[in-house]
Amino acid sequence: MAMNEEERIPLDAPCLIGNEKKYLNHCIDTNWVSWQGEFTGKTEKALAAYCNTKHCLTVVNGTAALVLALQVLGIGPNDEVIVPTLTMSATAFAVTTVGATIVWADSTQNGLTISLEDVAQKISNRTKAVMAVHLYGRAVDMKSLLKITEPRGCCVIEDVAEGLGAITSGKKVGSWGTIGCHSFHNKIVASGEGGAITTNDDTLAKKIEELRTPPPDNLGSTKVVLNNRMSNISCAVALAQLERIEKLIAKRRKVAALYDEYFKNAKGIHIFPEREGERCVYWRYQIAVTDKYPLTKEKLVSKLMEHNVEARPIFTLMSENPCYIKASGKYTNASEISARSIDLPSSPNLTEDQVKRVAEIILHPNNL
Repeated sequence: MAMNEEERIPLDAPCLIGNEKKYLNHCIDTNWVSWQGEFTGKTEKALAAYCNTKHCLTVVNGTAALVLALQVLGIGPNDEVIVPTLTMSATAFAVTTVGATIVWADSTQNGLTISLEDVAQKISNRTKAVMAVHLYGRAVDMKSLLKITEPRGCCVIEDVAEGLGAITSGKKVGSWGTIGCHSFHNKIVASGEGGAITTNDDTLAKKIEELRTPPPDNLGSTKVVLNNRMSNISCAVALAQLERIEKLIAKRRKVAALYDEYFKNAKGIHIFPEREGERCVYWRYQIAVTDKYPLTKEKLVSKLMEHNVEARPIFTLMSENPCYIKASGKYTNASEISARSIDLPSSPNLTEDQVKRVAEIILHPNNL
């Protein structure tokens, strides 16, 4: 088979084989496509139960969840928020949106989540929150992080966008911090669009409720309130995914285990194993190429694309984003990881043969 005839292997793809179609048809049959339909409440109840939190409120997307979290915590100008420089842009842009100052933190050594040592060094009396980003499905060591933040009365916002179902110290992410922010945009739960906020704080839940729904009479609130509601249609798909989330996670973990086996002794390739006491959900699977590997990460991505395998470099550091170009600081671990790492296909739909095909290209790039 010629290269351009090989079956395309996407970086990710949703697994829509549950009740998605049934629930979507119900939305249409009942004429409820807006947020007031029954699947909104059902999704909130299901996610709260899954995360073991008192409250869950669906919102339009994960970015809105982060902004709302910062707003209800009263974070704004003159406040500082510690943010990992290795993250998706929404984590940082949400902080900038509310006018707060970002204090960048490095990544843990040989890992993808925030460095707790760096947090401990940078936290101060001006620090109002720490963004705990469960990047690529890997759980931050929340137990250790809270030992740093709680004595200072500092809030922790969990960015669970890529990590729903991840576990650390026996407890799911999204239930450790002050607030957990979730995304359903082709993440572990893939409903196209949508997000949610989880919390155990009754007061914060009430404030979030007030900020996600504009008053219909234009007079019911003294605050500027945008429409941050998730539609019944998106909730219908999300609920169907939540009903079998453990099966979806198991499939992702099986894909990751196969990659681990292929790459664990491969020359020039570094893998990122789970931390002890962690369950990673592998929204993306990463490898890093070292100086002993024959290709740069960019050339490896091109080689994979030549064989119809979608891959991409991992996130560039947000401290290097043009919006923050004047930011100063040295982030040794994050810089090294970002410079050398790529995302590999990680869909729960992947077969063992597809994983093998991806691995063979990486293991023998000069033979193809």
